[in-house]
Amino acid sequence: MQSSPPTLYKSKINEDVMSYFTIPVTPMVMTPGATNAHVDELQKELREVSLELAGSIRREMELEDEVDRWKTEIPASLSEASRRTSDYYSDSGTSSIRYPNGDSDVKIEELERARRRAEQERARLRVDMAQKVQDGLRTRRDLESRVRGLEEQLELEASLEDVRRRLIDERQSKDNFEDLYTVLNEELARDRKERDGLRDVVVPQLRARVESLEAEAVDLQTLMLENSRMQKELQALREENERMQFGLQLQQPPTGQFESIAEEEQDLPMSPKSLSPGPTRSNSLARTSGFITTKKSSVLRSNSFNDRASENRQASDSVSADRLQDIEDQRDALHHALKSLLERQTYQRREYERALRALIVERDKALNGTRRRTAFNKEVLHLRDEVNQLRRRADEALEQKWLCEKGLSGLKMDLDRAEQETSSLRDLLQERDIFLPERPISLADTYNSSDLSASISLDKAYKELQTTHALSLARIRDIDNENSRGEASIEAKKTMELLKKSISDAEFERDVAIQEAEGYRQRARSLQGPQAEPAGNDHSVAAQLYESATRMDELASQVQQQLKSNTRLRQRLTEAIGRGEREQKASATRIVDMQGKLKTLEDKVLSAQQHSEEATTSREEEVQRIKESHNSQLQRTRGGLKTPSKLSPYLSTSPLFAAKSPRLDKTSSGLGLSMAEASQTEILTRRVEELEKTLSEADSEMEEVVQRMNKAQIEVAELQSERDEATRQTRRLQAEMLAEREKVKALMS
Repeated sequence: MQSSPPTLYKSKINEDVMSYFTIPVTPMVMTPGATNAHVDELQKELREVSLELAGSIRREMELEDEVDRWKTEIPASLSEASRRTSDYYSDSGTSSIRYPNGDSDVKIEELERARRRAEQERARLRVDMAQKVQDGLRTRRDLESRVRGLEEQLELEASLEDVRRRLIDERQSKDNFEDLYTVLNEELARDRKERDGLRDVVVPQLRARVESLEAEAVDLQTLMLENSRMQKELQALREENERMQFGLQLQQPPTGQFESIAEEEQDLPMSPKSLSPGPTRSNSLARTSGFITTKKSSVLRSNSFNDRASENRQASDSVSADRLQDIEDQRDALHHALKSLLERQTYQRREYERALRALIVERDKALNGTRRRTAFNKEVLHLRDEVNQLRRRADEALEQKWLCEKGLSGLKMDLDRAEQETSSLRDLLQERDIFLPERPISLADTYNSSDLSASISLDKAYKELQTTHALSLARIRDIDNENSRGEASIEAKKTMELLKKSISDAEFERDVAIQEAEGYRQRARSLQGPQAEPAGNDHSVAAQLYESATRMDELASQVQQQLKSNTRLRQRLTEAIGRGEREQKASATRIVDMQGKLKTLEDKVLSAQQHSEEATTSREEEVQRIKESHNSQLQRTRGGLKTPSKLSPYLSTSPLFAAKSPRLDKTSSGLGLSMAEASQTEILTRRVEELEKTLSEADSEMEEVVQRMNKAQIEVAELQSERDEATRQTRRLQAEMLAEREKVKALMS
């Protein structure tokens, strides 16, 4: 009996559709708008082609059913012609036609028809499931685009906050520079004013004084020269007078001469020249003038000179009188200059003695200080040492803060790098599903071998749908979590409900397809087992086919287990990545908070340090002003003392010069403040301690973050090694399954 005509290879016809289901389903990747539009066009064309293929397959199946129906009707009409005897026309070809007979052929025909109907139903289910999956993917893509927009908006807000913070820092630094510039301008203006005052007032005064001193020195030198010249002239006049006196003594009698001299000596003390005050060296001039007058009177009384001698004496007397008048004028000028120099020397001596007395008083105060003053000085010295120590500590803390900020910046860069690695790993998991097998090579060639290979392909498609379903549910949960925060709308909720409903429908259809495939598999095994009774070589081929089917079942179960383990591994890896991302975000937030806290503490420390320095400077300036006023009062009080080197014993007991320390405990406005309270060193100390404590906490937190990062990296590395091992195991099982399929294919051929 001739076998039935071969059926169409619908698996080869559906190769494009099957290849669509054999491609590993990956989540939608964030791509630009042009790429998404291109993908949408391709998906639309793919749906149209799938619908056309499903319609052509359906029409083809209907044609085959029609052909089978005609085959069953034709043998009934030709039964009469098949009974005629052999004649000339017996070899026309009708006798060579064999029609199916027997129960086995009928069962095979029915099995073929059932298989075709199952394939048609499966193709329809695949088309419907592909349509639903495409709808779900489209909805998911829209949601992901919306999520991407929200993420971009969030990134923009974060960058905006960063830019605002930097702007605030820049403004603050600008204000600081402006304040510094203003202070420098004020100091420069003050220095310029002081320079102008020195140039316009002090320097001209000093220059005029120097010029006056130089002029006085020149005048003094001139006077000294004139004085020496006058001394020489006086000496010459004295010698001439002596010669004249000697000549007169020779001409006059001795008795009258002595009497006139005695009378003149009696009148000499009563002369106004002898009574005038002045330097002692001018007495010789007075005596000389008196002596000359005496001689004149004696000459007039004696009447013993001749005319020639009287004329000579009158001429010499007029010349000597003019010279004496000039000499007296020069002498008066010299006396006036000498008196000015003596007054200046006296004034300078008083000034030097006054400064010396002030220094002596300061020394006595320093040597004979009271207990309260000593305690006050010790407190001031202790306060200065404490301020200097706090300043050093503040500088060290600020330097350590700068180093800590540098370390935080490096740690933040490491966190950003780790976040990029985590995102790249997540993108790798999304773009390439490591648990799905790679695209099989010409799977369509094995669909016509047996129902077992077709069921395995269906299992693969089921695994693909299962992975897609798991990813979709995870994404839905994420979106639900986001919606629970109040950011979703009614349309998003409706879209989620539709997506859940489509996924549940796909699961139901998947379960139905699996049940039908299992039923077909059992029927094929029952036909290949006890009912088939081939002979010879056919029996061995059937046995090998049965063993291959059993082996394929075992491999399918192993693949199922491996896929489950891969799913668990994927879940662990996803959890590890999510945990790492959460820790990275928390660490980044803590780093930002820590930087802000360090910045605030730095500002507080700087303000406290500045306030303390200003308070200390103001106190020192006030002490300096008090000391200067005290010195001026001391100078005014002791300015009239005739013996400045010997101080009065009552000055030490007077309230003005008593060595008392300022009373800070009680003032006119109430209770006073100590130097430490006034300078607020305790606030500076407390803020420096807070800054040091914060820096130590920042160091410990940095170490903790580094340890967590290292631990997360080690865990991710271990999971990656397990993933690689699972991938190798999956590929090994794939290779074994492909080998079994090749073996089955060889046996079937």
